Amino acid sequence: MPAIDLAAVRSEIEQEREWREAELRALKNNVAGLRQEQQREIARKALVVMLYAHFEGVAKALFSIYVKEINRLAISLAEAHPALAAAAMAKVFGALRNPSSKCKEFARSLPDDTKLHRYARDREFLEQTADFGARLLHLEPESVVDTESNLKPVVLRKILYRLGFDPAIADSWEGAVHELLRRRNDVAHGTGTRGVDAKEYERLERAVKEVVDALVLALTDALSRQAYYSAGNRPSATG
Repeated sequence: MPAIDLAAVRSEIEQEREWREAELRALKNNVAGLRQEQQREIARKALVVMLYAHFEGVAKALFSIYVKEINRLAISLAEAHPALAAAAMAKVFGALRNPSSKCKEFARSLPDDTKLHRYARDREFLEQTADFGARLLHLEPESVVDTESNLKPVVLRKILYRLGFDPAIADSWEGAVHELLRRRNDVAHGTGTRGVDAKEYERLERAVKEVVDALVLALTDALSRQAYYSAGNRPSATG
């Protein structure tokens, strides 16, 4: 059975963070080189936008690394955490719930027979899930790790929930993420006319870094504990 190389995962995470942090440092240095404080405060508004872009980018990258490592293990759906198994079967569940899906045998002769077409979807669902437990877990990163182009706290919670985490772990991140979003939106929508002073920006950047640190810890801890398995199916638990 393949195993997750935690050292390699941590190295990949660090590389992802390092290039983003280096880019922000370079931009901060450019801002610091401006002569007047008023110019620097205005330029820091652009820094806030970049800080948000890198926050959303690194969060998506970290979750995607987590998903990639789980996919690489090729565990069965029967072994997988129920949240991951449900996410892997999203298309099958979607077809079952799609009221516009018609039974091909009767699509023309009985297009409006809702009971028949619902039965056909139920039947197809059972046919597709007959070997459910033996199927290999495969998650679609773009579906499971959807930041919705606006990584609000509730979106973070949704991603965590889909990946089998307690979404409440994001509660302590809410203040920092809301503040970052508010600042980003003020700049993007033109409602924030004043600049950003150095202390204000440093405080925001530090808070965002703490959120990313916490996310890294949560993901690597879950990989270490093999939390992607369902209860009783972890190799360490079964011996």
